[in-house]
Amino acid sequence: MTKPTSICIFGDSTAWGAWDTEKGGWATRLWLYVSEKTDGEINVFNLSIPGGTTQTIIDRFENESKIREADALIFQSGGNDAYLMGKDGPNQIPIDQFKKNLEEIAKRARKITDNIIFIGFKNVDESKTAPVSWKDIYYLNSELKKYNEVMESMCKENGLPYINIFGLLTDDDFIEDGLHPNPTGHEKIFQKVRDFLVDKGWV
Repeated sequence: MTKPTSICIFGDSTAWGAWDTEKGGWATRLWLYVSEKTDGEINVFNLSIPGGTTQTIIDRFENESKIREADALIFQSGGNDAYLMGKDGPNQIPIDQFKKNLEEIAKRARKITDNIIFIGFKNVDESKTAPVSWKDIYYLNSELKKYNEVMESMCKENGLPYINIFGLLTDDDFIEDGLHPNPTGHEKIFQKVRDFLVDKGWV
């Protein structure tokens, strides 16, 4: 990997930074770290949206990346693909379609840059997410793990870096909904991503 100058991040509400009342999420923490370390030589653009899925990433990331002259892409998605629409399913995006979407993202991303990283989805506090309090949808760790494994396999098959954060967070690292990380949870994700990027020589 060559050292990038414009990193674009695409993901869901976790990547967007929901409920990090201190520093705006792991991606914003990464931007602050990179900006300070490189004296602003590397730009980090967080283009994540709440509710994002692999399909919304496909729909958006090419134009958004080109506008910002991206030479590095980070994708974090899977949780909203994997959730069950009702107690007995189905998943919002079936796992076979999820795999196809990941492969399509990888194929299109490689036309933009060779600097590509996929981040898996985090675990959840299932006692509060099956179902969530605001809707009849179910986030189950067993489903999330299966989707993460598909992402990891896709990355291995295509020679792409994969960051596994499943199991990184404890129940104390979530807000009351058991789904979204609190500032401590975001800090843990940031540190994991930061260390990976430093090891890869991006920053």
